[in-house]
Amino acid sequence: MISGASRGLGAALAAEYVARGDRVFCGIRSRDAEVPGTPVELDVTDNDSVRRAVAHVVQAEGAIDLLINNAGVHLAGPLLSLDLDAFKKTLDINLLGAWRLTRAAKPHLAQGSTVAMISSLSGLVGPPNDGAYATSKFALEGMSQSLAAELAPEAIRVLVFEPSAVATGFAGAMHGDPPALVASDIARLIASGKAPFRNPLGEVGRRVAAALHIDDGSRATALFESMAK
Repeated sequence: MISGASRGLGAALAAEYVARGDRVFCGIRSRDAEVPGTPVELDVTDNDSVRRAVAHVVQAEGAIDLLINNAGVHLAGPLLSLDLDAFKKTLDINLLGAWRLTRAAKPHLAQGSTVAMISSLSGLVGPPNDGAYATSKFALEGMSQSLAAELAPEAIRVLVFEPSAVATGFAGAMHGDPPALVASDIARLIASGKAPFRNPLGEVGRRVAAALHIDDGSRATALFESMAK
């Protein structure tokens, strides 16, 4: 099940998993959108919409093996000059949207399933004039790290992926990594079973993460375990 699957990286992820032979449910705002998989009406800011979408998938398949929280919006501009309502909307979709959908799907995630969060390099470093988006993605990373620790005893993985610029037009990015290549990398990492918690994508993403000495999650996990002893 993929949220925000009507275009961009979400559509590329849907196409990737359809090509792999999986049954893919594409969360979209309007049934009129053409998607590679099975369309499901989904507004991640609406609790009832989220519940209906998850119920539709579970009724059709019985469970969810992979949940990809991809729905997102971008808001640019100097942080202190942003419109408050627009800032709240960004957080509601990018952060709480993933929380709502994961919460609704959790009872239907079997052991060995995966929750994938599509973050961004802006979730690792806050660029100027990108504060709203960076805030939402930094918060998504923190929420996901707590969630990963909470769901690990149930053998449910939570993974975070940080693409750099993807050539989808999102946030004005007309140049960058091809969305099909990014989607393929994400699917490959998930299927490997060896992906760490945090996964920067592309040459730029890996270079930035290395320069910032970003923890892939292993140091935090070791810290959690030592504190629990």
